[in-house]
Amino acid sequence: MIYSESFYQTEAGTLPLDAPTYVEREADDLLYQFAGSLTGNSRDCFVLAPRQTGKTSLMVRTANRLTEENLICVRLNIHQFAGIESDRQLWFSLLDEICQQVTLPGVNLPRQLEEVWNRQPDLAPALRFKNFLIKEILEKIAAEKLVIFIDEIQDLVDLNLQNVFIGFIRSLSDQNNEPLLNKVAFVLLGVAKPSDLMTRSSYALNLGDRIELGRLTPEACKPLRPGLEKVTTAPATTLERILYWTGGQPFLTQIVCHLVATGNNIEDSAQIETHVDTLVHEKIITDWRRQDRQSHLQEIEHWFTKVESSRKAEKLKALRLYRQILTQGSVSFRQDDPRHWDLLISGLVAKDDEQLEVANPIYAQIFNPYWITRTENLLQEGIMGLFSTIYNRDVFMLIDQSASMADKDADTRDQSRYDYLKEVVKGHILAILEETQVIENQTQKICDEVKVCFFGKTKNLGEPQSVKDTQRLKTLFGEHPPRTKTFIAPTLEKCLSTWKTTGQIQNKGAFFIIYTDGLFDDETEFKNCIQKNCHNLQSDKEVKFLILGLGEDIDKRNFLALDFNINNNLEYNVVVFDLVNEVEEDIIDFLERQLVDDPTGDSAIPDWVKQEFPDFVDELKKARTQTADSSSPNVPG
Repeated sequence: MIYSESFYQTEAGTLPLDAPTYVEREADDLLYQFAGSLTGNSRDCFVLAPRQTGKTSLMVRTANRLTEENLICVRLNIHQFAGIESDRQLWFSLLDEICQQVTLPGVNLPRQLEEVWNRQPDLAPALRFKNFLIKEILEKIAAEKLVIFIDEIQDLVDLNLQNVFIGFIRSLSDQNNEPLLNKVAFVLLGVAKPSDLMTRSSYALNLGDRIELGRLTPEACKPLRPGLEKVTTAPATTLERILYWTGGQPFLTQIVCHLVATGNNIEDSAQIETHVDTLVHEKIITDWRRQDRQSHLQEIEHWFTKVESSRKAEKLKALRLYRQILTQGSVSFRQDDPRHWDLLISGLVAKDDEQLEVANPIYAQIFNPYWITRTENLLQEGIMGLFSTIYNRDVFMLIDQSASMADKDADTRDQSRYDYLKEVVKGHILAILEETQVIENQTQKICDEVKVCFFGKTKNLGEPQSVKDTQRLKTLFGEHPPRTKTFIAPTLEKCLSTWKTTGQIQNKGAFFIIYTDGLFDDETEFKNCIQKNCHNLQSDKEVKFLILGLGEDIDKRNFLALDFNINNNLEYNVVVFDLVNEVEEDIIDFLERQLVDDPTGDSAIPDWVKQEFPDFVDELKKARTQTADSSSPNVPG
């Protein structure tokens, strides 16, 4: 509900300067010290945080505090510049707003800007901005410092001007040959990840000083107690229970305080927990979308769902990490991991002692496993179509050249496994290169070439070889006789690297078809390689690792466990195992089956598995039933 005339701030927006419920945090002192410092080389500071966490209120109070000490403070909002189309317009607009707010005796700064701006039309707009700032403002102000606060900087991303703007502001800190720049400080605030503001990762990690807002603590929340005193004789204890639920999230804390303050009296202190818990469940958690009139909770949901198609994959990755945090309690924060920043800026998680954890129990109950699954499904609907067919893919064939491939057995009809495989691979390549379909008068192919690698070695690995005809394949088999161990991870890593730098950036999926006659000598490294690369996938259809077993020594059950992801070690089910003899003449059908949506999973189990390993099939169905049960809803809404 939206409340009015409350002791607490129950509507989104900036707290008035005279608001009695403003709670100071460490960030208040840190920002004041940065902005007011007359020494040091840093001239820019960032406050990046979720919505409704007090960024603008912090800015207003810090600016007021500095103004009372005779510093000049300018407050800008990028929302004002919607519609600008160039960096020239941006720099001029910023200067114009600064000139409107800075007063110089006998000088009309806005008019001065109009006269000076076009004197050097060939000079870059950012340099014109700097020159005017130094010569027309910093040289002439009597104050010791000019502090420029710029709010809503995430709007720079929509304008596609974030790199040019942030990069130039950052460069000012490196210009020690201009002493007048010591008189200016930029404070940039917004709902953005570092990687949004500086798209080159090396820059994103060097955004300058960053101030974390942090949570509200019981010790700092004394200003919130007076509103509770009329309903309880133990306001401090009541506030502690409120903070338990909100985790110190500023806006949620104000809302729950209001619910308690305007509710029934708490006659018995022993009932405080029950009283607060009931209010939270009834007024916030239950049917939360309908009751969330302030859109606080919906804004968190929209962070993941109201995004362009090109960003849905990164939201899926962040949600998978959130599921892990929700399940195990916390993960170690990594500064260079975009998923960690995505969750932090959404507000879903908070950082304490370099650990990420769910921000509060309210979020944990609303944004629960059922919500995660539902949201993942919504996002996947938007990107699944891109990889729903076998066409427009890179195809890599990894061929086992271990010494055992020289063996003969009944499975290979008394040929060596290597010679038998040579003919099979030849047929598979011909089928893949010839496969086409026509849609709307356009011919689609799987690929124009197949990239072939032979695996076994760990050093001096060659590049994947392009094969467009069978003669080339015959030559490659002759150059790689079977005489090594069965190490696959280094070769697979090289193939993945090739795909990521050539195919993936063009939105091409990939098939990695692995032909082998036994287990891998580096099985752990192989699994780790796949697990690591799963983090970069947009969906489970983007890439498939297809293991085709050959010969009588193949450990079928071990590969099947990997195929069906029995232990859920992989976040995507991307590994497939079958037998060369089963798909010898039907490689296209085999590839197509891997992209079919099958809720029961029954069609994905080959007939030979059902016949040979019925106990495995039963184990698989049991595991899938348990997984489905764990994803069912337990909280309304």
